[in-house]
Amino acid sequence: MLIRPYSVATMTIADDAGAGIGFFAIFFIVWFVIAIGSLVLMIVALVDIARRPDWQWKLAGQEKILWLLLVILVNLLAIPSLIYWFSIRKKLQAVEAAAANGQYGPGHMTYAGWEPFPSALPIPATAPAGWYPDAAGQARLRWWDGARWTNHTSDGSPPSA
Repeated sequence: MLIRPYSVATMTIADDAGAGIGFFAIFFIVWFVIAIGSLVLMIVALVDIARRPDWQWKLAGQEKILWLLLVILVNLLAIPSLIYWFSIRKKLQAVEAAAANGQYGPGHMTYAGWEPFPSALPIPATAPAGWYPDAAGQARLRWWDGARWTNHTSDGSPPSA
């Protein structure tokens, strides 16, 4: 039986095909890792965005809906998720910490923004004591003592003291 000698040309062709398959395999693995990492980061960012209350977004000067849409619709290589995670999230955390420390004072968040609780209701100005038209209609005038209506009434002009 005759054994042919090993050809260098055959070896070169086989090595080139193996290199192409190896390059494709490495490219596919890197692409797969980036795609899965991007998906995981998008999900983590979406959960964090959704759990934060609207008042944090308002006080941080950001829009919750905008960031939800950016992360969902434009998540190319997780760029919006990364921007949210390393920039916007820090602002939201600062607002959360400031509110916990009471830096915004007592109050609550409305759609328009932070609304402080009123400190004390002002005492309404009262009319001085005197004769005033009777709201009940029983007489033409009734005596107001400065705090409440009395039973003293008059049909005409105010009586003299």
